[in-house]
Amino acid sequence: MSTRRRFLLGGLAVVVVAGVGVVGFGPGAAESHIVAAVRRKLGFLKLDEKGLHAFAKDQVSALLAKRPTWNRLKYHYLSMFAQQFTRYNRSSDTRSRRQRMEDNFASTYLLSSDFFINGADESRTVEYLSFYDPLRPCGNPFWRPAIDTRSTT
Repeated sequence: MSTRRRFLLGGLAVVVVAGVGVVGFGPGAAESHIVAAVRRKLGFLKLDEKGLHAFAKDQVSALLAKRPTWNRLKYHYLSMFAQQFTRYNRSSDTRSRRQRMEDNFASTYLLSSDFFINGADESRTVEYLSFYDPLRPCGNPFWRPAIDTRSTT
């Protein structure tokens, strides 16, 4: 005989199992999606596999470190519940959210790597240096030394 108490305990057990699954497998699944998206967008380049996985791990850490601000919460609330809010969206970007995220991951990977430091040479293997943060001082990915030390040896 099923009682209300059994039903509530069963529902609680399902929520706990789902929560453990999300916490345990969520970041790993997100990392694999980021790796696949970067590979798909930058298929014409030779990418360092270890660096690509390190970038995905750093990207997930950066995404999880975002704290909700009042403006972010207000935007999400308005975009979810108010149909009038869409009239303020003047963007002509017709790509899906997934396509925009894939482009963002690929761009951030290139800025985080030695691609631009080496003169955007597509024949070289692109190696991950550190996660690109536009607010970090002296983090210019387009910086190159005035003297090319590789050609002098």
